[in-house]
Amino acid sequence: MTSQRKTICPLDCPDACGLIATIENGKLSKLTGDPDNKVTKGFICRKMRRYPERVESDQRILYPLLRTGPKGSGSFERISWDEAWTILVDNLSSIQREQGGEALMPYSYAGNMGHVAQTAGMPFFNKFGASRQGRTICSATAKAGWKAHMGACPGADPEKAADASLVVVWGINVKVTNVHFWPMIQQCRKKGGKLLVIDPYKNITAKAADDYYPVKPGGDAALALGALKVIVEREKHNKTFIKQKTEGFEDLEKYLRGITWPGIEKESGLSKARITDLANWLIANPRTFVRIGIGLSRNSRGGMAVRAITCLGLALGLMENKDGTGMLLSSGAFQTNDEPLEHPSLSKKETRIINMVQLGDALTTLTPKIHGLFVFNSNPLSVAPDSSKVKEGLAREDLFTVVHEQLMTPTAKYADLVLPATTSFENKDVYSTYGFFQLGITEPVIDNKGEAIDNFTLFQTLAAKMGYTEPAFHETFDERLQNYLSTVGGIPETVDVRSLKPGDYVESINKNAVFDQGEYLPFRFVSANLASDQSAIPCLGDLYENDDSTLLAEFPLQLITPPNASYLNSTFGEMHKEDPGILLIHPDDATHRNIGNGDMVKVFNRRGYINRKAKVTEDTQPGLLVAEGINWENPEKRIYGVNELTSQATADLAGGGTFHESLVEVCLLS
Repeated sequence: MTSQRKTICPLDCPDACGLIATIENGKLSKLTGDPDNKVTKGFICRKMRRYPERVESDQRILYPLLRTGPKGSGSFERISWDEAWTILVDNLSSIQREQGGEALMPYSYAGNMGHVAQTAGMPFFNKFGASRQGRTICSATAKAGWKAHMGACPGADPEKAADASLVVVWGINVKVTNVHFWPMIQQCRKKGGKLLVIDPYKNITAKAADDYYPVKPGGDAALALGALKVIVEREKHNKTFIKQKTEGFEDLEKYLRGITWPGIEKESGLSKARITDLANWLIANPRTFVRIGIGLSRNSRGGMAVRAITCLGLALGLMENKDGTGMLLSSGAFQTNDEPLEHPSLSKKETRIINMVQLGDALTTLTPKIHGLFVFNSNPLSVAPDSSKVKEGLAREDLFTVVHEQLMTPTAKYADLVLPATTSFENKDVYSTYGFFQLGITEPVIDNKGEAIDNFTLFQTLAAKMGYTEPAFHETFDERLQNYLSTVGGIPETVDVRSLKPGDYVESINKNAVFDQGEYLPFRFVSANLASDQSAIPCLGDLYENDDSTLLAEFPLQLITPPNASYLNSTFGEMHKEDPGILLIHPDDATHRNIGNGDMVKVFNRRGYINRKAKVTEDTQPGLLVAEGINWENPEKRIYGVNELTSQATADLAGGGTFHESLVEVCLLS
């Protein structure tokens, strides 16, 4: 028996594609794009086309598992849910009684982007009094940079790019991580428009550009300020927009006129002539749309990069709400109120916040110690920086670790207790896009596999077994969902979200936000909402690691770790367990080290090392190595995750990660 049902992609991507799931004899056999979804338009990325393999895989964890061997060995035995609940409750109760609630740390992120799934554990952790997780690993820095000058303004409608004469893709590999924005670029170009790409390496999107700017990693702020300096000195900024809709421009203008080109060139890695070329493109194209990527914020000046780019756009008047103009970082499609999901009032006190980027230190050096780690919706051994330190912490015998997971990930191998998790196709939830302006709900399209349970059921059941009786723990899934939906802003008044069905998509009213009516004004060139150690205006400055002369002497190569078309963060790692991954290296650097194309190489620094296959190419710059993708470690094959090399140091704003700021050396693998 074959049927088709509508659902939504659950993974951490701006598009949140509408999907058509084909079900054959109760199994998910195929996923295609929903042709009725105006964003997806019937096509999906190659990753999700393979997702049925994961859902129906014989690698799925279907029953609770108890560790029987050393941590990390992957040795487990099947136990019943009754046994699992007893072990879980006994251990958590012991931690709370002997070390206090803050000795338990939750670790989760966007393995499932459903709003209920992501937050399902929060009421429980609030009641328990657990340490709070600083959710900084992805977009916190970029959003803080945007907010510093744009306030609560949502991003511009990406569909406006189709009417632009110039689209600037800045720090995002659209053809890999935002594929449904690409058709808008194609429409722009069919009308005679041009595409510029700014990125440290010549990725697949950059190769399709009309002009490409190989900015130095972490040099985006300098490039934006350099272009703006040219524009201001030529009096080509939008004086009317600046006067009517902004404040503080005089302070930034004074700074721009004072900075010198040697500093701009050094930080950006581009010559004055090339930066002037960029300014000329912007001056000649009042209808410019700028798509800003999150990746460019993953360095110690990441917030400053977003700040400088937004100020460049404001000086050009790109937020005038005219055809073909705009800036988009994250759409801000719907204003969300997480209180109905998280129930913060259950906390008796404000507990400590532990930055998830610094999990390695948290598990090894933090005082008071963490004695319990509860992982769901994430694979921290692969995705958190400084993996060796994370591994050291996970290996502690006095750390009780529970992992709720679909597959035996590298993290799950270190768990004391592994609990089987459903996939999104076995769940109900609500999803919203952050690169577009849509919201929709899903229903299960297949039955739960084995004894797997969803996040909501896991934590509601655990709360009951811990004796928690507050009303939040008696809510049904539908009650929590409806309580949340009733608070979401951006829903058209004509839409009753309570009656949504799978395949119904709500378009946010924020898509048509009219900025010139004052709701989000004034935009600010000078931010008054930053810490005292932050400049109120965008400015030049050094990076934390990449400008360290002592480290550079030992590790002269820079490393960035952008996405790979076969992975979404670490999801799908199980499909590539024997693939060490590719390392892009420039011919100059390869020749100097006697490295040939296809050679296995060792990339290392003081934190650790990885082995990858060298691809000698001019797609990267001299001095820059590129390691796409977060592959799973597989020690038997001498394969290690790229985050062995990345730092727990944080960015300039909001404590985000610095995944694209690592100094390394490379040699032939012996």
